[in-house]
Amino acid sequence: MVDKNVIMSRLEQIDKHLKKISVYKSLSYEKFEEDSIAQDIVEYNLFQIINHILDMIEHIVVDEDYGFPQSSYEAALILFEKKIIDDEDLSLLKKMIGFRNVIGHDYISIDKQIVHSILTEKENDIKKINGQITKKFL
Repeated sequence: MVDKNVIMSRLEQIDKHLKKISVYKSLSYEKFEEDSIAQDIVEYNLFQIINHILDMIEHIVVDEDYGFPQSSYEAALILFEKKIIDDEDLSLLKKMIGFRNVIGHDYISIDKQIVHSILTEKENDIKKINGQITKKFL
């Protein structure tokens, strides 16, 4: 059984990180591109948000005895197979995992336009995934 405290703690952390980057949402791409501090803050907080989401899905998979995923991709696929998330959610999670990997491993060539796009247009995707998790496990 999923420990609701773990899920709640991760959701609180995600909200905290979303608030930290919200002040940069109004920046045009040109201003964002010129502001290396804003870029660093946004990238770090997006990285943390995704990590918290992945922690939740891995926690769910293990606690619900769905298996022992060897990767975040596998955990997302298991939740899809168990009908906890749909095709769209699985696609979003795969994109999040890929983006997190780019930030974590390829920091020199991060596309700032993609980061800005995520900042200004993708908060609802984060909230959608969180909603699917909370609907089922809280």
